[in-house]
Amino acid sequence: MPEPISLISSAEIKPGEFLSFLQYSGVLLHPDNVYDGRISRDNTHVWIVLDNTELKNFNPDEIELITQKLTAKPQTHILLDVSKTSGSEQLALEFACQFAKKWSCVVYDTSQRVYSPEELLGLCQTEL
Repeated sequence: MPEPISLISSAEIKPGEFLSFLQYSGVLLHPDNVYDGRISRDNTHVWIVLDNTELKNFNPDEIELITQKLTAKPQTHILLDVSKTSGSEQLALEFACQFAKKWSCVVYDTSQRVYSPEELLGLCQTEL
């Protein structure tokens, strides 16, 4: 099973706008019936989907923390399903960094840690 990571933005991103961003970013569009896109490099993969219904699955404490880190109300949820193959996390980080350059966002990972926009951009500078 892939490891899910959430990109949560205060921007209200429309599906067409998101697909244009994916295409501009070199993402393979609609690789199947579930995902909007997939990034692959050798045998590392990240599947991407715009799914705002996921925002309803966060508990009130998580929403409060996300809102504090984002300094705005969360409007858009992007799910990144990261394959467990070594190096896939790097692909996910590269995509998150590209996304963060266009839209203010936080990253919420599987260990329930929320990275603020500043922390994410700091990671981008350090890791890439």
